[in-house]
Amino acid sequence: MIQLDPWALFEIGIPAASGGVAGVVGVTVYRRLRHGDARTGLARPYVVLAVVVSLLGIGYAGLHAATPLWNLPLGSGILLLAVPWTTFAARYIGIGRYVTLGRVFAGILAVTVLVGVNVFGRLIQEGWITTSLVGNEALQTLETAQSVVTLALLTLVFGLIGGVVVATYRHDRLSTVQGLLVVLPIAGFIFTVQTTRPATPLLNDVLIGSTFLVVAAGLTLGVTRYDVVTRVPATRRLGERAALTETDEAIVVLDDRARVVRVNEPAERMFGGAQTLADVTDHSVTSLTEHDTITCRTTAGRRQFEPSVSPLVDGYEETFGYTVMLIDVTDREIRRQRLAVLNRILRHNVRNELDVIRAHAEEVDLAPAVDGVDRLSALSEQARRIQDLMERSAADRTEVRLRPHLEAVVADATAGVSADVTVTAPDVSVTIDPERCRYVIDHLVENAVEHNDGESPRVVVRAERTEADVRLVVADDGPGIPESERAVIEAGGETPLEHASSLGLWGTNWAVQSMGGSLSFDESDLGGTAVTVSLTDVAVLDA
Repeated sequence: MIQLDPWALFEIGIPAASGGVAGVVGVTVYRRLRHGDARTGLARPYVVLAVVVSLLGIGYAGLHAATPLWNLPLGSGILLLAVPWTTFAARYIGIGRYVTLGRVFAGILAVTVLVGVNVFGRLIQEGWITTSLVGNEALQTLETAQSVVTLALLTLVFGLIGGVVVATYRHDRLSTVQGLLVVLPIAGFIFTVQTTRPATPLLNDVLIGSTFLVVAAGLTLGVTRYDVVTRVPATRRLGERAALTETDEAIVVLDDRARVVRVNEPAERMFGGAQTLADVTDHSVTSLTEHDTITCRTTAGRRQFEPSVSPLVDGYEETFGYTVMLIDVTDREIRRQRLAVLNRILRHNVRNELDVIRAHAEEVDLAPAVDGVDRLSALSEQARRIQDLMERSAADRTEVRLRPHLEAVVADATAGVSADVTVTAPDVSVTIDPERCRYVIDHLVENAVEHNDGESPRVVVRAERTEADVRLVVADDGPGIPESERAVIEAGGETPLEHASSLGLWGTNWAVQSMGGSLSFDESDLGGTAVTVSLTDVAVLDA
């Protein structure tokens, strides 16, 4: 007979109401899953988890009211929660690859058997059935097997509880409270089962009711406040694993004696079964940091690599190993050497031969040949200047007064030329590479004047300071830069049919990129072209 006194309503009402709340959470997450607003691998086990908690709350209330088996759902509850919770927790911390469909089904089967044994044992305790049905020896064997499997399951659960809390704590953008809410459903029931005793029925009712209430609240907060089905620390673990396993570069993990303890797939492919760093290269770990490129022995012969070494340091600042990334730069080094040789030939050999040709052409008064030689000499000089600019270090920056610097560059670029050039700039100092900046403005102004057929070409050079960058704009009233040449620069490459007519625009683009900026083209208010140089990584100081 159900006693409808206030305490009975508390014993039955709180678990039942908590079960209802958990059910609502499960339905809410399921709807989010259907609308693509939750991660499938997290939402599915979370829905099952909420449904199991809901059934436990309602089932506990019903059994408490109608049978003497009122505490049966608690022991079985941990077992029923184990599969969905461990599945969720594993995916939450980024080890979901171990959760296969076969293992999930095996877990469900094991839990079903354990719950069956648990129910069977309780029915025997209550005298509803006798041990003669299976025999004492068989019953003892079942209980022993149940204890072993339950212990293994609890070990897994406790390991994942620690993993969830630690992973959430180490994540820079997640609250530790989120991790506690994730472990609350399983940890709450484990705590309650271990603290309830037959001799303290009143305390038991308080603990059990409170557990259902707290677990239901935790499930709700996990979805509404912390969104555990989308924001998880697995991103960090999976990102670290991807950096090791999915990169195309060779990564070798060494211990403090330079012995190989782990390699990724590219490293395995390149270096075979290398056991120590000495099997890969003649350099030590220390000397790797002193070289830009090193030679390594690979399965394809000797190749050039760019090394990057990251020490593995513990909490006592003691180094216990190293992570070495080796970037294959063989092709890049060959190309660099080839360009260096071609540049030398262009700068010296070809120029010397052109001087000889020019001298002979002048002797016989071959003006077209002389003009051609002069153009080739100018091209060689331009290539040399661009090469010198590209070899400058990114650290070659200095503080310059912007307006005087632009005025000086413009004056040099227009010396001896009839042109109307205006310079406007704020009175500020900027930290830039003055030589690269000079080349850019010089070429743009010179190009604007040279290709303008007017008697007095108009050019405006202005500097603009914004919150995000410093912009240098060169605008003219000429015919503008041909669309074909602009398209080549914007595309970032040439073809036999689409290419620039000179090196100047390419050199300007390279100089701007080396300063961390970008080059863009637009129509000028003067009727020609406006070229904008946007420099984002520039310190600006008021003069």
